[in-house]
Amino acid sequence: MGKMLKILSLVLVSLALVFGTGIEADAKKKKKKIELTEKENALFDKWEVKPKKRAKAVKDMRKKPKFVGAVKCNGSCHDAYYQAWTKSPHGGTYNLLKPGERKEAKLRVKLDPEKDYTTTPLCLRCHTTGYRQKGGFKPAGSKSKKGKDTATKIDPEEPNKEQVGCEMCHSVAGGSQFRAVMKSSKGNFTKAESEPYGQRWDYSNVCTRCHTHKNTPFQPEVHDKYKFNFEERKLKVHKIADYWNEDNADQKLEKKDDRAKEEGQTEKTPLVIEDFKINDKGKLKFKKGTKPYNSKKKTFKYK
Repeated sequence: MGKMLKILSLVLVSLALVFGTGIEADAKKKKKKIELTEKENALFDKWEVKPKKRAKAVKDMRKKPKFVGAVKCNGSCHDAYYQAWTKSPHGGTYNLLKPGERKEAKLRVKLDPEKDYTTTPLCLRCHTTGYRQKGGFKPAGSKSKKGKDTATKIDPEEPNKEQVGCEMCHSVAGGSQFRAVMKSSKGNFTKAESEPYGQRWDYSNVCTRCHTHKNTPFQPEVHDKYKFNFEERKLKVHKIADYWNEDNADQKLEKKDDRAKEEGQTEKTPLVIEDFKINDKGKLKFKKGTKPYNSKKKTFKYK
């Protein structure tokens, strides 16, 4: 009899644990339910997003911004732009850090043309996408605290974070958030609607992040070719005319001309440009107060 009672007790305890866990799991699921703000619903109404798709979209829009890479911009969205970019100077910046590349230019600024600079912090800041930032490029030899290899995988056939990609010019701290805006709106968004999610429009300003930074060895006083003219340089970035075809013709930006007539907040009051230094350990550190976006406070810092 005593044994039977013990067995019965164990069964009851087991059932309580199982059903109790189920109740807790259900409670957690209910807690995770996303409530949209009036502003978010208004945007989705305008973009004609179906109610069932709004929770997923807004979840992505609320996440902390991070770099996702140029490959994410390709495919069903910006194929012609991606293909043109791969043939542009920005699409081959990482390759210039390899031994034997750009010999004359390196000698001109007293760099060793036979040295491998693909892991040099000072170079990676401006030759890759999002280096030392969330989701950004990580060079060979990068490891987690547990010793796991975290280096960015490089595919020679598909340029990505190892080059200066879309996000280095178009985003404040990576394109993960405004990518969700683009997908939800199907391109029918205004500058004012995309800026709160990390898209920037102060292009002539953001180019100074690298081209005229005091730490670059390629200064105008070294050679006239290093004088930076934004209007001239931007013509070399997106030579898309030759990359439209039957497969991507439906990706042409219908609202591009309309947005060109708008003036975004980042154009009126350009964002600050990150400044950095190389510390005693040889690591690149951003100087306090120079980042254009504060991820903790979710605020932007303008000039």
